[in-house]
Amino acid sequence: MKKALAVAVAAASLISAVPAQAAAPDPVRAVKRQFVAGHGVKFSETVISESEGKKEVYMRVTGTYGFGPSGVVAADLTLRMLASKKPSTVRLLAVGRRVYMQTDDLRKDAPEGVKWIRMEDVEGRLRAPSNQPVDIFQLPQLKGLLSHATSVRGGVYRGTLTGKQGNQIKASSSTSGFDYRLSTGSTGLPTRLRIAVKDPIFTYLTHVDTRYSAWGHAVTIVEPAEDEVAELDDLSPELADDLPDFQELPDGAVGSLAS
Repeated sequence: MKKALAVAVAAASLISAVPAQAAAPDPVRAVKRQFVAGHGVKFSETVISESEGKKEVYMRVTGTYGFGPSGVVAADLTLRMLASKKPSTVRLLAVGRRVYMQTDDLRKDAPEGVKWIRMEDVEGRLRAPSNQPVDIFQLPQLKGLLSHATSVRGGVYRGTLTGKQGNQIKASSSTSGFDYRLSTGSTGLPTRLRIAVKDPIFTYLTHVDTRYSAWGHAVTIVEPAEDEVAELDDLSPELADDLPDFQELPDGAVGSLAS
């Protein structure tokens, strides 16, 4: 009996000596801590259309988001639209409520000295444009996405959102539901977000793959010089018609730019 008791006591001592496993870092808190003026994150995004097993790269986006205390306050993006008969490049600068656009056609045909077209982003939809239906910099959306994860392993969250669930977390209204995989690093910060959206009418899938890097690096995004800027109304009707229609973007997504 004494021997059995001694073994039990020893086993209990060993168990109590094992340190408790640390809880996984919260991605929402990790992202919120990055909201510091003058800091930002780099990202790259690829949009692929899949139909009948055939995949085609639709668009590539690279750039930087600049943060303020409440989230993204500026962006510097380059969009390369590849699926059309005439591949083109668009550059966007977003600073506060003002958005500046530069395109291949603008560089060729704009009045002398004009390099940018200015647009007012009244609703703030273009501040952090992405093809992702969920804006991870809108913390309630990120929290809602994580809440629907059906698998969490090694910092990777996997799940599926229905159209109704997407609307509840204010995801892009253009989607009818999607599968997702969000990868996070050791500190909880997102490193990659992959989604697959099935079109509710047609049979094709849209895959969006976004990677995030250099969290917290120093960022300075400024508006162009005033003498390089023209208003949209100042352009000729022909040139204005050739510019992408950013006013039609759903909930800040840039996907419709390639149409």
